[in-house]
Amino acid sequence: MEKRRVQVTGGGTFFVTLPKRWAERWELSSGAELGLVEDGSGALLLVPQSLGELNRCELDLRGREERELLQRDIISLYIAGYDTIVLRGERIRPEMRRAVREISQILVGLEILEETHKTILLQCFLNVRDFPVERTLRRIDAITLEMLTDAISAFTRRDEELAKDVVERDDDVDRLELVVARQLSLLLRDLLLEEEVGLPKLHFFYYHAVAKQLERIADHAVKISQGTLALTAPPREPIVQRVQELSETTQHVVVEAVEAFLARNSAGANQVLAQRTSGERLFELARISAMADQPEDAHPISIVMDSLLRVREYGYNIAETALNVSVPLHPNDTEGS
Repeated sequence: MEKRRVQVTGGGTFFVTLPKRWAERWELSSGAELGLVEDGSGALLLVPQSLGELNRCELDLRGREERELLQRDIISLYIAGYDTIVLRGERIRPEMRRAVREISQILVGLEILEETHKTILLQCFLNVRDFPVERTLRRIDAITLEMLTDAISAFTRRDEELAKDVVERDDDVDRLELVVARQLSLLLRDLLLEEEVGLPKLHFFYYHAVAKQLERIADHAVKISQGTLALTAPPREPIVQRVQELSETTQHVVVEAVEAFLARNSAGANQVLAQRTSGERLFELARISAMADQPEDAHPISIVMDSLLRVREYGYNIAETALNVSVPLHPNDTEGS
């Protein structure tokens, strides 16, 4: 940390000098304008106007012929918060261009602006203001619970069409979770964004943690649907009854945990967590019993039971996050209940 002494002019104006190295780095000259922002801790931030122009990166396509590798790299840059992503190669083949188009359609706000035989220019038009994180989280929660409900319904009725529909909906949850992940990265990189978002960075981190747990719950809805597609016969009535009962208690945990988080209700979160000790043994007994009732479908039945147990655990994780978010950030705050 460099230190500067505060000086006062005859007219009562306070001023400090800027480090020469920093001023030259940002090409400041006489008359240049700086933004001054006081953050929540009381620190004063100096923001050069050219700071926002650096949100650009390049990706060399050599060695990234595999679609999965290319997709992971582009998604990583998207999550990192870059607005402009330039893809460069010696000569970009048609199949790679198609892959880039498909990947860009997965990510909210990402568009192809320019293409040449050596470059593809991706631009992200996603604005933080357009996706308030609480609204986004509620949408993720709604889609996830619908997927879970339909996945259980598909299993108990061996409805393959509904099971396939659940699998297809997983992309919607993934897209929204990546939006929250990108917003979190931007919030950590851009010191001015916290005021615009209207949410402390730590609380936004908790929102992303809950979004990630819900995304994993959606993945298990997909696994349950895949278990349905693997059945050789409709599940017998005792199995249907056990799965429905376990599904109801599991979804109750998730619903109550999410509501406790959104309300910052520590009492509600503790009520959810109080159920934790009694659940795992119950699931194990139900799984063993169900597989004995229909041994020819033991594997898909086990997948369904195990997924419901995992979903329940994710619900408890959300409840623990609800406890964290209910803790006041400052001693004088009164949030939480």
